[in-house]
This record gives sequence, structure tokens and C-alpha cells, in this order.
Amino acid sequence: MEWVPVSLRLPQPFERVWLKTSTGRQSTGYVNSSGHWVINCPRIAAENPAVTHWR
Repeated sequence: MEWVPVSLRLPQPFERVWLKTSTGRQSTGYVNSSGHWVINCPRIAAENPAVTHWR
């Protein structure tokens, strides 16, 4: 699977995907119903990074 830039499109709400953050780390996460990313790893989420790509 190719990495999809967030600027191109977002996944369906609540569809779990792999994501890359602005800090260069990878985790799983999803987009909630209001369009905000939820990162499943608490350590990465605590840094408040921006999501750049997903697959």
C-alpha cells in the first residue's frame, strides 16, 4: 500500500489506518466523526504531532 498524503484525502471515519506524523513516528489511528485525527499510541499522542500521511 502506498502512503496517502492527508492533503489529498482522508480515510472513512473510524476506519483504523497506519499513520505517519510530523515528528516522523508511525502509529495506528483513525479520523473521528468531527474530522479530527485520534492517535492510538498515548506516547505519540502526548506530543500533539500533525498527521502527514496514512495508509
